[in-house]
Amino acid sequence: MTGPLITPLVSSPVWQLLRHHLSAPSDRALVFLADTEDDDGMLPPRSGDIWGYPRPTRRAVREGAFHSIVWVSLAEQRISVDVPRRPPKSPARYGVSWRISNPVVAARSQITEEQAQQLVASHINEHASLPGVPDPLRKAPPYFATTEAVPPGQPHPIHGSGLTYWFLDPPAALLPTPGSGSAPALPAGFGEAHREAYRFYREVVAGGPVGLAALWLLHQPDQAREVLDWTVAHRTLLSDPDSWEHTLAATLQSLTPEDRSFVGVNLARVLSDVGVPQGDEVLRRIGTDNGPGDANNLYEDFR
Repeated sequence: MTGPLITPLVSSPVWQLLRHHLSAPSDRALVFLADTEDDDGMLPPRSGDIWGYPRPTRRAVREGAFHSIVWVSLAEQRISVDVPRRPPKSPARYGVSWRISNPVVAARSQITEEQAQQLVASHINEHASLPGVPDPLRKAPPYFATTEAVPPGQPHPIHGSGLTYWFLDPPAALLPTPGSGSAPALPAGFGEAHREAYRFYREVVAGGPVGLAALWLLHQPDQAREVLDWTVAHRTLLSDPDSWEHTLAATLQSLTPEDRSFVGVNLARVLSDVGVPQGDEVLRRIGTDNGPGDANNLYEDFR
């Protein structure tokens, strides 16, 4: 459990100036706030000064040039953030590290740890985006959250807050399953948006001409006439030769006239037995066309 991000200085400011000169803390900065931002000062941590704020003098401290003097923690903090994903997938939980990157800005806002966590979570959710209209095969889709744009560990400052966060390693749910063998290994730089696009287009291609025609219409709705003309001209490609209708038609086509009559009689009897009126009608028509008893005889001959 970490302490507060910002705590008031309780010892003498002049004494603290001397003490800081001898041994600066490693993870805290001492911030001196003036009435105007341009007059703010800071004593940086031992790691070095990357901000460039002026160091207050003992004279300015004695004369009360600063209305507030506070310690600001620069320690790394960690939280988990749920990032929304394309429905019906549940949100993915990311590990996120953050810390105060500008002590003076953070001190002026008197930010608390709870407020900082909310800012980080809000910034991640506001910048998350689902794959959109652009074709990922021609142009990379919008990155899904910031981890898709850059690798884990790269800092993301939140403007005006004095905070910076970075993602830890992405959760296993967003990484290719090792050794699954169901699909080729994707490049390490692929984010979730790229993986979604890859899976989508792979399924479309696997679906054959039907899926490709649907994709064409989806991306180019203004070309509906061209899509229709193409489907009519290539209807044999769009039909499913393995469907039961095609299998039945091919089987009937290969039968002799006598075999077809046998099949027709049996089908009519089945329809009649299950109460379909058309079955009786077919049997009567067969009996009329072939003479009384021929239908029954034909049925008996094939038993």
